[in-house]
Amino acid sequence: MTFWVFDAMFQSFMAFPQERTVILKERASGSYRLSAYFMGKTTSEMPTRLVLPLLYMIISFFMASISNKFSTFIATTLISLLSVMAGESIGLFVGATIYDMEKGMTAMTVISLALALLGGFFVENVPSFLQWAKFVSPFKYAYDASLPLVFDDPVPCDGSGALEGICGGSDTGFAQPEEVVAYLGVQGSVGFNVGILIVFGLMPRYVAYLALRAKKEGDR
Repeated sequence: MTFWVFDAMFQSFMAFPQERTVILKERASGSYRLSAYFMGKTTSEMPTRLVLPLLYMIISFFMASISNKFSTFIATTLISLLSVMAGESIGLFVGATIYDMEKGMTAMTVISLALALLGGFFVENVPSFLQWAKFVSPFKYAYDASLPLVFDDPVPCDGSGALEGICGGSDTGFAQPEEVVAYLGVQGSVGFNVGILIVFGLMPRYVAYLALRAKKEGDR
């Protein structure tokens, strides 16, 4: 999931800086409305962003034995695609606000890594003054939506220490789904987290459109 969100961020970021001259020239000549260009550009490229993540999920989900339930596969796949769309929206926003490719790439790298690291999944002990940052990370909501679906059955205690807080190092017995989800720090219901992902997929996209409207010849 993480790779495809990163991929969508950087691919979509390059959509507008590469066409900066064309956008400004054709806006000045009134060739077509910016809204038509924006909708056409983003919707035409969206399927290409989703095909590879979809194929990846189809191949890897059952190979990794994540779950034998087809409903879980469908739900986690949809969440993965929503997270890709959220990443795409963030990339569009950065690309629409920073036309300079070098500066934009630097900003995109910093933003994407910060969102991933501060999302609460890769780094457990986030400093208290940065705790707020996880709430602006789509990674957090993607994982919080997926984990309750993946751990919806009792999890065997295998003595590996992964669930030491629940199993106490024992290699017998089972950890209940609600205990596992709480232990992993999941916040909010699946529906709530999916809803936030949808907001992430729409809001930065709309702000990107407004940023393009505000751009004029000579802007950087």
